[in-house]
Amino acid sequence: MGKTKRRKQTPKSIKLNEPRISGLPSREFPVIETNELDRSSFCIAKQQPFSQSLLWELQRDYFNRRGIDAWRTGEVPHYITSNPTIANSYAEITLACWQDLKHLVSTKQPLYICDLGAGSGRFAFHFLTRLTHLCQQGHIPLSNFRYILTDFTPSNLQQWSQHPRFQTWFQQGVLDMALFDINHSDQLTLQYSGQILSAQTIQGPLVAIANYFFDSIPQDLYYINRNQIQECLVSLHCDVDPQSLNTSQLLQHLRVHYDYQTTAPSELAPQFRPLLTHYQRTLTNTHLLFPSAGMLCLQRLQNLSQQGLLLLSADKGYADLANLQGNAPPQLIQHYGCFSLSVNYPILQNFCEQNGGIALMPAVKHNSICVVCLIMCDGASRYLETQRVYNRQVQTFGPDDFFTITKHARQTIDQMNLEAILAYLRLSYYDSHQFARYIPRLMELAPSFTAQEKAAIAEAIKQVWHLYFPLGEDQDLAYEIAKLCYKIKEYAQALIYFQYSTDMYGQDSETSNYIAICQQFLD
Repeated sequence: MGKTKRRKQTPKSIKLNEPRISGLPSREFPVIETNELDRSSFCIAKQQPFSQSLLWELQRDYFNRRGIDAWRTGEVPHYITSNPTIANSYAEITLACWQDLKHLVSTKQPLYICDLGAGSGRFAFHFLTRLTHLCQQGHIPLSNFRYILTDFTPSNLQQWSQHPRFQTWFQQGVLDMALFDINHSDQLTLQYSGQILSAQTIQGPLVAIANYFFDSIPQDLYYINRNQIQECLVSLHCDVDPQSLNTSQLLQHLRVHYDYQTTAPSELAPQFRPLLTHYQRTLTNTHLLFPSAGMLCLQRLQNLSQQGLLLLSADKGYADLANLQGNAPPQLIQHYGCFSLSVNYPILQNFCEQNGGIALMPAVKHNSICVVCLIMCDGASRYLETQRVYNRQVQTFGPDDFFTITKHARQTIDQMNLEAILAYLRLSYYDSHQFARYIPRLMELAPSFTAQEKAAIAEAIKQVWHLYFPLGEDQDLAYEIAKLCYKIKEYAQALIYFQYSTDMYGQDSETSNYIAICQQFLD
């Protein structure tokens, strides 16, 4: 019974076989000879503007097909922007925004928080958990806040509505959800309350959360050199017959080719022309990803409120204008069935400031993710508490610092004692993802634990499970926790987690044997 637990059964919601791609033309694709050294390839898209490329249709098709499974199976990385530490930082900043709002606007409405592309829902769970805790500490009613999960995929909304961790907040009216398409939606129809949030219906600022969001939505692409600007056109080639591939497989076989055509900022949306003209004059010999779709989305969200928008965003990308200089054509960062691109946050910063807002940006170079706060509200300079808390939660020690520490800690887990493990757990707000990494070391240390140490572990386990948001991943955390409880002879607690494991992943002989032995020890 010392074997590592594997998934006993596959949850019914996971689709193991994807259908073939449906978004491509039904005709056969022409074969184009690229050069004598390169074998022939299938051309599936030719000289499209980057923001209108077939790439984005494939991206959308992937997320439509996979739904929550994209995160459940780990195909889409999300831990770095969906852990308790970053959720706590956002909750602290949001609470500070509410405190500023009390002094600036007279309203009885809750502060609306819109989670753009909420994906698995794991970040929302951690955010609401931390916000609930902060409100309890400050004797603030949680009803002062309304959190809205959004996505363009209806299946994700269905999954959120059924997740047991969300039910209390749904029933309290603190949590709601809405379909939202970044390219078209100009209002939010809340699924539970039935309320429609449209232009100017929100009295306070709308808080928008955009984690791993701008890197996955359409962007324009330009080449700038010596005050000249050219639009980059994308052609897509595939080295095998694309009709034989599903969406995920096709992306892995794509090759991207760029052509260039002279353009002018006048061809861009009027509100963005001054911004692009600015970069045309200041940059040289560089490819510039320009987040037009993202900025249009922010404008539509800003129009929902009488007071504007506060954006909290974390993504891989650039925070310094110098990083926009001398860039080669962008490389698609490929995941299993989708892709992402770096985000040019200085452009969003300039967009915010040109419209009278304040952009809070990291003061030091980040290692993994850039966390920004754009205050695009009326009287932005008066949001002093928001600015102060951002400095404490991001500048002093932020989510990027935490992730750097956890990567370093992984290298020394096999040398940690119990005190070090418990300290890291407290630092991470009892993060279940981190705890899972510590379990093998805890199993090694277990024979030497004192009664007091066993009690400390048992209490930590309760905290970890309380803050665990299950997605049906391959790793059966309940089973691993149960084995640890068994190892330290906490048989009653072990039985509880073996039962959790059975409820989520089904029964098997190994679990049944453990349950029988625990019951025997407990007479």
